[in-house]
Amino acid sequence: MDSVPPSFTLKKNRILQHLSTPDDEYSDLSPKGSVDVGIRDLIDRINSIEGLVTTSSCAGRISVFLEGAKTETNTNGQQNGSLQAAVPGGKGRGGRWLFVSHDPAEIPDTPSPEKRPIMKLLGMSRHGTLPIDLDPGTTRLVKFQFEPMILHVMAASLHHAQPVLAAAINAGFRESGVQSLKNLDDWNAFPMVAIRSAGIGLSSLIGYALDDDEEESVQCVVEESYLHLLLSTANYRFLENSKRVGRFQSQLSQNGHKEERHWEDGKARGERMKAQGLEERRTKAMQTGGEERPFNESEDVLLLGLDLANS
Repeated sequence: MDSVPPSFTLKKNRILQHLSTPDDEYSDLSPKGSVDVGIRDLIDRINSIEGLVTTSSCAGRISVFLEGAKTETNTNGQQNGSLQAAVPGGKGRGGRWLFVSHDPAEIPDTPSPEKRPIMKLLGMSRHGTLPIDLDPGTTRLVKFQFEPMILHVMAASLHHAQPVLAAAINAGFRESGVQSLKNLDDWNAFPMVAIRSAGIGLSSLIGYALDDDEEESVQCVVEESYLHLLLSTANYRFLENSKRVGRFQSQLSQNGHKEERHWEDGKARGERMKAQGLEERRTKAMQTGGEERPFNESEDVLLLGLDLANS
């Protein structure tokens, strides 16, 4: 296995320092704002491996997203530009999340479908039919999605990246790959393993936004029974996603990754070797019945292959 460049170690230490922040203080750019509990053990396992560090992750999620404002085309065929500035926590030009769950969703009982509890759970407030003349080029659509785990792992070299990619593909994340072209021109850039699977993903349009941007303007265009089917299917696929995550973690161990050794300076190394030498002498003396001789630092340290002058 290739040695780990010091520049990689520096980057890894910075990332791990950020990840060690207490959960109530940690934040990132995701809608949730922190590392998902469901893959925290996996993240810790990867980050304990020499030459690897995670840079972004999502354990998998069910979401309902309202698109941001789209560009408008005038009579001359020119785009008038964005209709709305971006909103913090949103995506695109002012898009926003109506519902996000990183665990299987609890589906409300629906004894009275006309009350539409699932529609309300998913962030929509009214139901209506879909106009036949709706323009998808300007209408802000509402999309239901289930996305399986996605994980980005930075590797110190392609040799460090290869076992990670093999483990991901064998576990069922078959759309995984390595992004490494930047390394050809930048010695401080490192291969990035993207671990993902599209096969169990799910996406469906379920509504649209009316003229204004108030919450009440988000209209659902599918029946409650269809929303129930979407949530049930997403929950089932969450289970398959969890199985693949478990297989991936097992594959990492089977591929013979070494856990990272903690660095020690010369003085600490000398003390450790000195203690080991003393312990070995005591053991040998007990086995032979001989007498334990006094420890001579200058003689015994040289015998152990150490030079305290350079420590």
